[in-house]
Amino acid sequence: MKKTIIQICSILITLLAIPHCGFTQIDLQKYCGTVQSTTTSASKIDTLVNGDSVIIIPTVFHVLTQGGAENISKSHIQRTLEILNQDFNSQNPDTFDIPAAFHPLRGNPKVEFRLARIDPQGNCTDGIDRAYTPYTAAYQNASLMSGFTWDHTKYMNVYVVKFIDAFSPMIFGVAYRASADSGQTDPPGLDILMVSYHALADGFNGLLPGQRGHILSHEIGHNLSLGHTFGSGPGCGDDDDVADTPLQDEASAGCPVFPHISCGNGPDGDMFNNMMDYSLCTNMFTQGQADRVRTCLARNEWRAALWTPANLAATGVDTILPLCQNAPVADFGYGNFAGWLCAGNPVQFYEAASVNATSYQWEFTGGIPAMSTDTFPSVVFPDSGYYSVKLIVSNSFGNDTILKMIRIEPAEVTYNSSNTESFEDTILNAQIAKWGLLGKKWSITNLAADSGTYSIKLDSSLYYLSTFFTHNFDLSQVPAPGRKLEFRVALGMSAGGLPINGGLRVTWKKPCVYDRTDMQGNPEYNSESNALHPEPGLLPDSLKTATTNVAFIPNSSQWKTIRLDIPDSLTGEVQIGFDWVNFTLTTKFKGIYIDNIKVLSGLVGLSENTFEMDWKLYPNPATNQLTIVLPNNLNEVTATISDITGKIIYKTANINSEKLEVSTTDFVDGVYLVQVQTSAFVSTRKLIVIK
Repeated sequence: MKKTIIQICSILITLLAIPHCGFTQIDLQKYCGTVQSTTTSASKIDTLVNGDSVIIIPTVFHVLTQGGAENISKSHIQRTLEILNQDFNSQNPDTFDIPAAFHPLRGNPKVEFRLARIDPQGNCTDGIDRAYTPYTAAYQNASLMSGFTWDHTKYMNVYVVKFIDAFSPMIFGVAYRASADSGQTDPPGLDILMVSYHALADGFNGLLPGQRGHILSHEIGHNLSLGHTFGSGPGCGDDDDVADTPLQDEASAGCPVFPHISCGNGPDGDMFNNMMDYSLCTNMFTQGQADRVRTCLARNEWRAALWTPANLAATGVDTILPLCQNAPVADFGYGNFAGWLCAGNPVQFYEAASVNATSYQWEFTGGIPAMSTDTFPSVVFPDSGYYSVKLIVSNSFGNDTILKMIRIEPAEVTYNSSNTESFEDTILNAQIAKWGLLGKKWSITNLAADSGTYSIKLDSSLYYLSTFFTHNFDLSQVPAPGRKLEFRVALGMSAGGLPINGGLRVTWKKPCVYDRTDMQGNPEYNSESNALHPEPGLLPDSLKTATTNVAFIPNSSQWKTIRLDIPDSLTGEVQIGFDWVNFTLTTKFKGIYIDNIKVLSGLVGLSENTFEMDWKLYPNPATNQLTIVLPNNLNEVTATISDITGKIIYKTANINSEKLEVSTTDFVDGVYLVQVQTSAFVSTRKLIVIK
């Protein structure tokens, strides 16, 4: 058995990947992490538990929540358990996709997980333990979970969290990989099994809408001694200690076409459909894996007592007990992963009552509808502000009420015809959506700007991810094909120091929508957000505009233009997201600034850059008079001046001269957008009027 204590494992499409360097080893998209037992592996499969008997495991789900979307419903957990038991009894309906060559190797662990009916204090339980706690992302502090643990030698403890790892938010699960042998020597606090709420069940609030999620089966596989079929990472030098899983080079991504050959394992190739791989089409355990699971349950000191008759009776799973004769405890979850709830957009609610409620009465003050008896109502709040939401749950033994205040943000603003974010409106700046993990957030600054007064910056060198989203760009108003997203960037780095293990990822999403899957940039996940650039991401060296050993404040010459293609299929209102990720604790990063984010029409031709340089406006700032100078080879030009809210202040069309004089006498002091457009070009500049 490999002695690595922590294994970090990646899956799916990497958000930011740098070939042949450390960034690929700790990237944004993960499947799971395993805490490896230091005990040596079993060299002999135990035969005492091989046979037809089904091993029953008492199970408790600890929902660690701050009251939001991660506070999943009991029905969601029950569906999760149904999928889990199908997987561990070779009854999952997607086994018809197993390649024919692997059918003979298919095994059945014959393990059944049942929700505990008696808690450690001897009280009746439904096997779901809800706890309000800030520890909803605790991979680096897994031992903190022990504070919520029921005796791990009597219950299988599954922790449901908002996300696993603040440093790598796309890890979906983490599990302690138990030894298949006796002689357990690790601290009990390491025996952790955590899963992101998004990785559970299917359908509503699940990993893949309409599809099954096998990630909990994967993590419990680790917890019962199974390793990854590809070993600890790329290369053919290690294995998973199971004889009938083919040696495999690295983790699978997507759903490979059979055969996918690596490590000389032809003609059948990788068993990419194995539950312990990372593909999107996992659906089986082998017989060798089934034997190893049952050996672990027989020999491992932390697992052997779980399924004894005495423990099954003590936890109440050996018989059908009546429902707890208690009134339900009211609770509910709502919203999305980031908690961004916008006026005029539906907010999803779902009951999360303890015990067994039979009726639900919701009251949404100021919401539409104002009342509901649904278990999962969807409600629209027309205006921003704080709203009270009350849920009354009841059964034949009584009722309970919970009241929560929720915050609804203003509806997203749509940029005017200039389709430009210049950060010059301080009111709109305050509404820029920002989100971060374990570090600073983006902030509006007047220290530097590409033009005007303000830009947005990030100046922390901490190990983290930070995101901001613009307001809405209405792509239906921008001709395609060939549209571009353009922005100006300034990045300062020192000459020495550890390299920045990260970079910039530019995405899009629909307004007021941001969920866990939105971070993936993977069309197979039906995400609302996708990267606007191919892999790799926008790397620091490609963005760098200055070398400095102090905090970076760019001058006018230390900015560069970045242009990215906007898919022709993308239309309607979208928000543009900028994710800065940095996975190395380094002082090399001295600051990044972004300004003048704009959408360019597909009508813009190759001579756009010349046009951008050739037309001018002066003086800027202006007082009572503005002059617009146009290239001498253009005609039928339209000029528009609008304020920052989009209100048109001045417009003239069919300009056939090289110079246009505009009186600004009646303009109030402030920032304006000057747009010049022909049939082939559109270009926008900021204008400041100060009298």
